[in-house]
Amino acid sequence: MRSHGRLVFCLLLFGSSIISAAVQNTGAEFRPELGFYVQQGPLIRLEFIDSATGNQATSDWQGRFEYYIQVALKPVFRRALRNNPDVYRNKYLTMRVGYRYQTNLTSGNSSTTNEAILEFTSRYLLPWGLVVSDRNRGEFRFPTGQPFYTRYRTRLRLERDLTYRWLNCTPYAYAEIFYDARYDQWTPNRYAAGVQFPAGPHMVLEPYYLRQNGSHSNPPHINALGFKWNLYF
Repeated sequence: MRSHGRLVFCLLLFGSSIISAAVQNTGAEFRPELGFYVQQGPLIRLEFIDSATGNQATSDWQGRFEYYIQVALKPVFRRALRNNPDVYRNKYLTMRVGYRYQTNLTSGNSSTTNEAILEFTSRYLLPWGLVVSDRNRGEFRFPTGQPFYTRYRTRLRLERDLTYRWLNCTPYAYAEIFYDARYDQWTPNRYAAGVQFPAGPHMVLEPYYLRQNGSHSNPPHINALGFKWNLYF
């Protein structure tokens, strides 16, 4: 009986150590975002996106300020949301060119990154009203005090428009993987799920959950809750 008791105690101790290590290696973040999308004719749109990432453990905040020009190349037939302000979701192929400035918003860390971005997104209509989009993105990054490097990101996203009485929404899920030239490795990777709610003729609200895993990140795992507030003009 004593040997069984010691075995159970060892198993409980081992299990608790694994859980503790997993918790220590996982960070929690909150990611608010505000986006302004200004239509310039049927094929061109200007985008201004401000976002922040808050680390719950350290109370550090990092800000990102992004500016894009997006061009739509061809329309695709799909079941659109009623009065959906984001007409670019109906396009087959879009190209986006932009600039992003990333900096620390809290004291004690003044690291910044300037970044040029080139992005292509194709969308395909599937049975049952599903739409899959394939986004390929190249990033040319200039961090302060560090050498220039590039990063490639590919994201596959699945979504479907839903309408029930007065409620219109678009739930979605996606998986994304990064290739970082600094390490010559595919790291990190992301998985996310969320839902878009049109709130009037010019606004879309979007809560989501995101999981990120990276071999060169600290912490290596991140659970993030985000909320996007998008305005279309």
